[in-house]
Amino acid sequence: MADISETLRAGVEHHRAGRLTEAEEMYRRVLLIHPRHAGAVHLLGLIAFQLGKHDVAVEYLTAAIKVDAFHAPFSADLGEIYRAMGKIPEAIASYQQSIRLNPEVADAQNNLGTLFETSGQLQEATACFREALLLNPRYGEAYGNLGNVLESQGQFPLAQAALEKAVELAPDNAKAYVGLGKCLSVEGNWERALDCYQQATRLHPDLADAHYHAAQARLALGDFVEGWRDFEWRLRCPAPGRRTFPLPAWNGAELHGHRVLVHAEQGLGDTLQFIRYVPLMVERGGTAILDVPRQLLPLLEQSGFENLIREGELPPACHLQAPLLSLPRLLGTTLETIPAASAYLSAKPRLVAQWGQKLSEVSGFKVGIAWQGDPDSAHDRFRSIPLSEFEPLAALPGVRLISLQKKDGLDQLVAASERFEMVNFADAFDEAEGAFMDTAAIMANLDLVVTSDTAAAHLAGALGVPVWVALSTAANWRWMQDRLDSPWYPTMRLFRQVKERGWAGVFQVIAAELAALVEMRSTGSS
Repeated sequence: MADISETLRAGVEHHRAGRLTEAEEMYRRVLLIHPRHAGAVHLLGLIAFQLGKHDVAVEYLTAAIKVDAFHAPFSADLGEIYRAMGKIPEAIASYQQSIRLNPEVADAQNNLGTLFETSGQLQEATACFREALLLNPRYGEAYGNLGNVLESQGQFPLAQAALEKAVELAPDNAKAYVGLGKCLSVEGNWERALDCYQQATRLHPDLADAHYHAAQARLALGDFVEGWRDFEWRLRCPAPGRRTFPLPAWNGAELHGHRVLVHAEQGLGDTLQFIRYVPLMVERGGTAILDVPRQLLPLLEQSGFENLIREGELPPACHLQAPLLSLPRLLGTTLETIPAASAYLSAKPRLVAQWGQKLSEVSGFKVGIAWQGDPDSAHDRFRSIPLSEFEPLAALPGVRLISLQKKDGLDQLVAASERFEMVNFADAFDEAEGAFMDTAAIMANLDLVVTSDTAAAHLAGALGVPVWVALSTAANWRWMQDRLDSPWYPTMRLFRQVKERGWAGVFQVIAAELAALVEMRSTGSS
């Protein structure tokens, strides 16, 4: 046995020094003497793992567990191999077995938590990270993981506390700084958030998530030069469904007749906001082929945009490509040069006339409202507003609310109708002519649009109609910090949430402003 111990010790020394061939030879010598030596089998499995032979590593670890089923580290290491193979359920099962054998290992609890997080089991992940911290109260990595999973669940005060502890205990944890920055941005504290993102990029210069969030902070603070540059890091962040095209990227130079495939990449609101850049790109001497969501094709065609193809459709031959949200950088946009001088979308005149006739039957000051965005959007919890919050507007003498909501959020109409009146055309618009076509025509006949931060806000702004947007403290970067107007849309006003007052405070202010506007209109004041 002494020979086995010495041989195994020599193998471990080689292994630690990175001499894998020599280590493997020592471990195999052990097995020649003791074929069922679980430790040597386990270590051969780790070497196979290091060499990228994952299937072989699983075989070794499984064999080691058969020999010694009560040694917790074997199951934990098998879990890490399964993680590397992308077999998350198997990895979770292996770590759970390791913890059953020895529940006092903080690393195992933390690692199991990260697996639960990867699989979307956030409550289970939270429980694991908390258990890891009970076992090791100074475990900086677990504090960071706990903070990030709490942030993803919207528990921002708890998340911020955990992440501040994480960077205190583990100041080299770049991901913890990113998570802390996200919590601060939710408060509208873009300066401190940017400091966190910059610290993350100093620690980890290639951390795309940190650069991307730094870009949003810079843009919110009005630093468009650095902001647009960092915004390109979004293309390196994981994004389900992101499309790539086998074409060279346009670099902003003169186009000399080249065709550029300009492809939408994010939501409908983003497309409506940034489509304004296409004419400026065309001025560089080329042709833009616009790959956009199918819902927007009728509206954009009506507004004079040409060479439109449905997102996902095979495009014609092009020389270059450009993501739509890269155009502000490529065209050198600064805060002072945002192309926002005039409306760039238009409603169909025939529909404007038709809806004008129908709305003439509605007396009073006509206010179109939209309250609900896409509930599947990660940002939706910050922007959508319960319909009931609009009640103070309906209570104003002479004001008539007109629903602009389609699909999501209509379930709130029944309860709201018991409290206040609202005109609802939900079944009669944006069906025959296509998405947004009737909405645009209705907006053209309204006195005002009041909306949450959804595509309706961008549509109204791009049409040049008066629009008021209610924003949470976690308002998107595009609305910038503390501004009550928008450099993107001259006809837009912003009404910002004060944390202590919630939405009720926002709508109290909107109601007061709306009452003043109605009074001014009724007296003919300018």
